[in-house]
Amino acid sequence: MAEIIGKAIPPERKRVIDTLHLREPDKVPVGLWGTIEGYQNLRRGLGMDYKADARDYRTGSTSWTTDVAFELDLAEKLGLDFVRISMGPPGGSPGFRDIRFEEVPFDMGIPPPDVDINVDEWGVVRKWTPHEQGGYYEMIGYPLYHATSAPLEEGLKILEEFPWPDHTDESCWNDAPIPGMTLRQYCKYIREETPFAVMGQGGRGGLFEQAKYMVGYAKIFSDFIESPEFLDAMLTKLTDLEIEANKAFLDQVGEYIDWLRMSPEDLASEKTAFISLKMFNKQLKPHYMRAIQETKEYYLKKNPLGRIQFHSCGAIPEVFMRGLIDCGVDGYDSLPPKVARHSNPAAKKRQLGREMFFYGGIDVQETLPWGKPEDVRAEVRARIWEMGHGGGYLLSSSHRLEHDVPIENTLAMIEEAREYGVYPLPKDPPPGADIGEETEEWGGLKKD
Repeated sequence: MAEIIGKAIPPERKRVIDTLHLREPDKVPVGLWGTIEGYQNLRRGLGMDYKADARDYRTGSTSWTTDVAFELDLAEKLGLDFVRISMGPPGGSPGFRDIRFEEVPFDMGIPPPDVDINVDEWGVVRKWTPHEQGGYYEMIGYPLYHATSAPLEEGLKILEEFPWPDHTDESCWNDAPIPGMTLRQYCKYIREETPFAVMGQGGRGGLFEQAKYMVGYAKIFSDFIESPEFLDAMLTKLTDLEIEANKAFLDQVGEYIDWLRMSPEDLASEKTAFISLKMFNKQLKPHYMRAIQETKEYYLKKNPLGRIQFHSCGAIPEVFMRGLIDCGVDGYDSLPPKVARHSNPAAKKRQLGREMFFYGGIDVQETLPWGKPEDVRAEVRARIWEMGHGGGYLLSSSHRLEHDVPIENTLAMIEEAREYGVYPLPKDPPPGADIGEETEEWGGLKKD
């Protein structure tokens, strides 16, 4: 690892901090995130040791994704600038436990599946769905599906008595990617002994997203109209848990993380938002406001330079994004490029680049898994030109790296970012860049 001399800020961490604060760094910062299978594929492709059993990897409390922390030896080998770390699930990683069909405490409305099933800390039931190089956990049981359709008083009683996860459980931070370390010891080690910046994530997050998992995708959207009181009560409880989880996480590592990712959501499809602006403002925004404001106030006492990042896939309209900024959001991921043009990465930079930072942007739907290295390099150049002027852009994949991304393409992404993403950035756009309807030279930050 690079030596940390006194209180000097390593260049990797400094360029991340500059970027989070909308200052132009020396280079565009680069980081990675992925599923366990994507991570195994990456280490295998680099000729590094890896754990063959996915269950041996520590995952965070967003356990349904099987996200994995990229270990520090890999971050060093690839020359990354930042790493991600999540609080573990109550009861310890990986957050799933096997369950027999007859043990599920609610009617899933399906016949017994012919594969093993498991349950996470929220009571959501999944089955293993294999593909050619592994598999994923498919949701088949939603623990509050019937509660949302029950008479209001009965539904609220079910909510009150539901066995919600306890994010103050010590098992949430008793382990870390370095065996024998607690989460606090690990983050302190990164801060004091490595050059990397750290993005942290506390609880499961995702108020709207977790609500989907509790009642089911088919039900959540009708609940905005047919069961608004129950929906509000459920979101209130989920907000309480989000705040609790983030405060517990920050108590452990708040002074060691450079920014906090909150409320990972999916608010939109690739074409449009899932709900109306009126629904967003009336039924979601108040919960985001409370969760983000209370967490941010707590975080800034630990780290006065800390920033809050919000995730959503899809084509989020500008007006939704401005609502999130009102709530205290400082940055956004994962910047998917395969969305309606009004909400693509370049559009977001033009609309909001003086007010928030951005993370992600390199396409995982087609370019990274199916393109050639030169295709990846071309997209990296386009994205850096679109997003990097004025600072505020952290380059990564537009969602998790999965098993189907060739190692050559991951390396091409990192190498091209290092070569092209040196400040000052080129003024002329590279081929393929979205230059907008009208172009003008980037004017820097908005003046007070």
